Amino acid sequence: MEKKNFQEELAKANAYIDSVKDTIAKDPFRQRFHFAPYAGWINDPAGMVQIDGWYHLFCEHYPFSGRPEELYWAHARSRDMVHWERLPEALAPSESYELCETIGGIFTGSGIDDDGTLKVLYTAHSDAFGETQALAISKDGIHFEKYEHNPVLRNVPDGLVQKDCRDPKVWRRGKYFYMTLGATDGKFGKVLLYRSTTLTEWEYLGVIWESVGEYGPMPECPNFFEVDGKWVLIFAPLKLENRKAMYLVGDFDYKTYKFKPQTVGEIDWGFDYYAPQILRDDSGRTIILGWMECWPAHPWYCGNDYARPDMLGYEYDTQERGFTGSISIPRTISVCHDGKLKFDPLPALLTLRESPWIRYNFDVTARESFPMGDGIHGEVFAEFDLTQTDAEVIGFALRSSKAHETLVKFDMKHGELIFDRTRSGNKAAVVRKCVLESAAKDKLTVRMFLDSTSVEIFTDGNRTVMSSCIYTPEESRGLCIFAEGGSAHVESLRTWGMQDA
Repeated sequence: MEKKNFQEELAKANAYIDSVKDTIAKDPFRQRFHFAPYAGWINDPAGMVQIDGWYHLFCEHYPFSGRPEELYWAHARSRDMVHWERLPEALAPSESYELCETIGGIFTGSGIDDDGTLKVLYTAHSDAFGETQALAISKDGIHFEKYEHNPVLRNVPDGLVQKDCRDPKVWRRGKYFYMTLGATDGKFGKVLLYRSTTLTEWEYLGVIWESVGEYGPMPECPNFFEVDGKWVLIFAPLKLENRKAMYLVGDFDYKTYKFKPQTVGEIDWGFDYYAPQILRDDSGRTIILGWMECWPAHPWYCGNDYARPDMLGYEYDTQERGFTGSISIPRTISVCHDGKLKFDPLPALLTLRESPWIRYNFDVTARESFPMGDGIHGEVFAEFDLTQTDAEVIGFALRSSKAHETLVKFDMKHGELIFDRTRSGNKAAVVRKCVLESAAKDKLTVRMFLDSTSVEIFTDGNRTVMSSCIYTPEESRGLCIFAEGGSAHVESLRTWGMQDA
């Protein structure tokens, strides 16, 4: 395909966004305290880095429509990772190594603080070259120029697939930058390791980890990092029936360049949490964000028995409104005593709370309604004493009306967390389940964040998280707590409305 003018492509995107952003901002399905660009389709978060006190966030973005086409990079910055300042588009596909007839362009990548200069390393997807890695540099933290000798990494190692080697994640140790990439030999997924002193010339060090089929044929968006004295590999495995945001915890040896995992888990069990990315901030916190929406071609998205839809032909719930997708609330990562990870909502989210409500010590059998802000945007926190509970199921009905509701159930009898959006209003009207550790304990604690089109659930001490999108009409605002097969003792039920971020 013929090369385009980079600056002209950016100008077209920014002009279009300016022309529609005010109209889109009024749409009832626009998220209020989750980040999304002013307009268009977004997917994977990218380029997360803190530099000069600013948190930078990029994401894959098609600004002209609510469905995916050639991908750009949107850009925002924040002082607290909650209140975001939207900046002009950072990158647009313009070079031969970025141009594609279908979904190509600027795929996800890494933000780098190179001695005070903001640089980004990203995957360029094209018909001509497959997937290569490219570099862009910003002198002011806002506007970018592409490196004149891109791509900085052109070819995959022997035996691997050129069109499936992507998603660089970079960190610095001593004089070296290290980079991981997700790759495949066509059958088994692998994570590759490189190093460089310049960011422009890369030495291949080998495969640090590979699947033998149990984790799918391709690990998308691998992030490899150290936290609490352990090494963690997170990735989005393709074509697994129920997993889509995994983590492995173990040890890594810089001499052999091998990662030895000891613990496996799921970052988020919901329908709509994909391609997470982390950053280590100046205070030493490891913070993770994920994409809230997903590709419908994944086996579990429309139900495992559903015929797989083509992601290019699928009609996303909000695409006709000119936007699709958002970014999850930020969460910190820490390692538990047994090697599992927990994911705590960032404390800065507390600044959004308003209109508090609380009720203490009561028993629930049938449905009981309760308030929460405007019924759409808010936070729910509940504590249950299971020693005084004989109910088989404890649950919440969210965004409830005669025509719609979303059910969140804690099945104490079978030890499961169940998210039921069959009546939420979604095209993918299905149910998601995962193991509930607290069913075997004396206490159940639940924290939920609700925005215009999302529900994020934290339980089991934040070791179990489930995030999903719901597309419920704004007139459905009821909330209820209930129990089935007995009574549940509620120690406290608290709610807050949430301000716009």
